[in-house]
Amino acid sequence: MMLALIPSMTSRDVCCCLLAPSTWVAPSSAGIGAASSSSAPFASSVTGGVSSIQRELPGGFFADVAYAGSRGIHLERFDTQVNQIPDSFIAEAAAQAAMGNTPDIAKPAAAYPFNQPLPGNLLPGKLLQGQLDRPFPQYGNLRYNGFACCDSYYHSLQATVTKRFPGGGTLLAAYTNAKLISNTDTLTDWLEGGTSGGSGPIQDWNNLKGEKSLSAQDVSQRLVISYVLDLPFGKGKKYFNGVSGVGSKVVSGWGVDGVTTFQRGFPVKIQYGQGNSLTSLGLTNGNLRPDVVSGCDKNVSGSPVSKLSGWFNTSCFVPPPDWGFGDESRVDATLRQQGISNFDFAVFKKTNLTETMNIEFRTEFFNIFNHPQFGPPNGTLSSPNFGVVTNTINNPRLIQFALRFAF
Repeated sequence: MMLALIPSMTSRDVCCCLLAPSTWVAPSSAGIGAASSSSAPFASSVTGGVSSIQRELPGGFFADVAYAGSRGIHLERFDTQVNQIPDSFIAEAAAQAAMGNTPDIAKPAAAYPFNQPLPGNLLPGKLLQGQLDRPFPQYGNLRYNGFACCDSYYHSLQATVTKRFPGGGTLLAAYTNAKLISNTDTLTDWLEGGTSGGSGPIQDWNNLKGEKSLSAQDVSQRLVISYVLDLPFGKGKKYFNGVSGVGSKVVSGWGVDGVTTFQRGFPVKIQYGQGNSLTSLGLTNGNLRPDVVSGCDKNVSGSPVSKLSGWFNTSCFVPPPDWGFGDESRVDATLRQQGISNFDFAVFKKTNLTETMNIEFRTEFFNIFNHPQFGPPNGTLSSPNFGVVTNTINNPRLIQFALRFAF
């Protein structure tokens, strides 16, 4: 597959639909470059395994404990920057600036290297020396769509306990303790947000090892308890067994069911939200994270309501260096947004009319205790609302009624 890149595209981002090109052709005498791929692109793959132990416990309980893990390689990443200036030039610029000198990458190019003027910031008189240090100096930002650059690791302990009741009904409790580590989160960054607080954008494309952190989708603990229970009232049951006629119709057929969910919140993502002298040159990806104050405790104690105006210790974060990147991790492993604590409950009454016909009436309560689940805190250092929670992400209590006639 071949894609020609024409000079008129050099002043803005060029998006290449190439997963793993093996060869880049330099600009010809006419100033036109081409990208080619002579080998098959890497394919994303995820491998994993499960190992479990099952055992019957006293009291009619059945337990299943399992380890589940997976390894993702060549995971695709949308919008992969391949024309970032090498980190060695960034370190050199920081050292030059610390000595009070203008970094070489910020100086105008000594000579114009192209055989014809290119547009935008590549025009004669606007061209910087740092542009010539980029892997493909004849272009501005150059990106791959869906480049298989990244990887992930997932480990989990999964336990379930099941109980079946002789009088009718089942109890199931499922618990997962897990960790998901990656250097990318999703192919659709622009769609993320809401409940998860977005993804962790990559700061330095030349150092993907430095982008390795908890995934923005990491759920370290989750417990779900679900149950269906026929109440022991009426004919053939423990209580009111002798009731007959209309009385039997009234007391028989009652039951309850529900789902209770507890889940730890997603980790928080912290961004700087502004540029610095380095990003102003347009030679990097443009995403910056702040620096973390050494020894500072990021967490704030108290109830969720008490922390709404300051979910974490914002003083632990400071702007990144003027000629470099911040040292905050892509996704912060020490900070979590509020998790899930939700109770759904239902009461139902089934009345047999004949041997083949019955009526079931249900009353269902979603979020029966009307607990709010607060959204993620603002994670942008430059925002006046940094660290503040401004919304909820769950529904308030909802009650609905249902009537079913079966025949």
